[in-house]
Amino acid sequence: MDIPSLFMIPSAVSSGKVHSVFPNSTDADFDFNRDSDATRVNSEGLIERVGYYGSEEITNGSFDTDSNWVKGTGWSIANGKASNDGSQSGTSEIYQTGVVVIGKTYKLVYNIVDYTSGTLRIRCGNTFDVTNNAIGTYTAFLTATSNAGVGIQASADFIGSIDNVSVKEVTGDRARLNYEIEGGLVNTKPSLLLEPQRTNTAEYSENAAVYTYNDSTIRENVQIITPYGYKSQAVKIDAEFNEPYPIRAASFNLGSYSTNDVVTLSGFVKYNGYRYVQFGGYFGSESSRFDLIDGVIIQNQSNVISSSMVKFPNDWYKLTVTYTFQNTIGNGYLYAGWTLSWNSSFAFTNARSGGIYAWGLQAELGSYPTSYIPTNGSAQTRAAETCNGAGTSSIFESTDGIFYVEMAAFSDTVEGKRVSLSEDNADADYISFDYRATSNTVRVVYNVGGSNIIANSYNISSSSANFNKLAFRFKAGNHQFYANGNLIATSTSSSIYSAGTLSQIQFSLPSGAQKIEGKIRDIRVYNTKEMTDSEVDILLTKITS
Repeated sequence: MDIPSLFMIPSAVSSGKVHSVFPNSTDADFDFNRDSDATRVNSEGLIERVGYYGSEEITNGSFDTDSNWVKGTGWSIANGKASNDGSQSGTSEIYQTGVVVIGKTYKLVYNIVDYTSGTLRIRCGNTFDVTNNAIGTYTAFLTATSNAGVGIQASADFIGSIDNVSVKEVTGDRARLNYEIEGGLVNTKPSLLLEPQRTNTAEYSENAAVYTYNDSTIRENVQIITPYGYKSQAVKIDAEFNEPYPIRAASFNLGSYSTNDVVTLSGFVKYNGYRYVQFGGYFGSESSRFDLIDGVIIQNQSNVISSSMVKFPNDWYKLTVTYTFQNTIGNGYLYAGWTLSWNSSFAFTNARSGGIYAWGLQAELGSYPTSYIPTNGSAQTRAAETCNGAGTSSIFESTDGIFYVEMAAFSDTVEGKRVSLSEDNADADYISFDYRATSNTVRVVYNVGGSNIIANSYNISSSSANFNKLAFRFKAGNHQFYANGNLIATSTSSSIYSAGTLSQIQFSLPSGAQKIEGKIRDIRVYNTKEMTDSEVDILLTKITS
């Protein structure tokens, strides 16, 4: 028996919208806003920047004619490309003026199509991207710190050619359908990702400039296949073997935090001949140890609250460490090996050479990691997301129906706030689900006329950080709460909404307060008015199993 729902999301996203499958109407679509771009995990398990972009700011980016560009020494335009012959005594640029605005972020793309020697880097205002020295397509997201235009700067010994230069403003505002990585595989069912505002305070997330140590030879920028899925910049850190404990450390500036702040570090690390990694804060007590061959967490130290290790399909591991900040020095560490002061009886077998690759370093204030926020010279902030109510009273049955949600919180011990089916813009006449700060706990509120008929928390024997399937059946004298295929609670209250009361779904309370921070895989509303109670029981078991 398949009973179609009246309403279901997410089905698709477009500019400022999250669409439902309600037919022949836009009344069931949500209004979405985020005032920045952001990243997601796409259906291939790759990190992807998500946003909307303005019109092309560069004129003649394909170099079809010898025009529009200011050419420094050594530069020329011919045959559909711009070339440099290395004749300059220092760096030299080809550039355009007046194409960027201070404070705005831009997506910059260019191709190196011929290469003999030297390096190139692209500039946005006075903000430079990293250097590149191989044939390929290079993408940078830079914020203009001046209106000095856009240029491609060649080193003194650069000989080669470029083509297809593009500069577009990042306007943000696109919702993210995110794919979970589970056991190294991509779950084929996406979820709508709704995150709070967070700032990555690690100023160089993909650049060796972030890392310092007394021996600069341990780390360098390299061009390899990164979690973006294409060849781009990562950092190589070599191990050193001081018996009995091998160690190579690279420290990075986390930004400004205070003692006892809860800080979460995350970053992608890949095996390059050395399997053991220590990652965490300035003190050893703020760090965790990981094994890149067996894919296991070896040890968490005393100030670590939680850690995780997720293998992505392209053999990168995302490492996460949440800890209580204990030091006024805002440094973190990434070690190939670990500190001599952190002695252990653990045997370093099969780990005598090589190092690790690192990419996507992130430090943020909070007890759980959020999606990757790229940085390149300064802290960057991803704006909070809002997804406002959808629906009308003509869509939802108010006297007999099912409200169903499949959702996950970002942490098992962080209150997830509300998802509600309700009357318009008033905290009366609504059904809501929200995860509690107590592990494995969901609160269900059934409010009629401003009074809570049900307002209870229930243990559902599953972590709030897992995707749980929750359903509430509302019918006078027979209210039921199901979770993950099981009947959890019932109520014989005769209270029920009058026809036409329910008019919207909100990712918050009806008033807009307590906006959800989490992942929504599915929302449905069923009209069960013409069904028997036994048919409804079968449906509730089926959709929540």
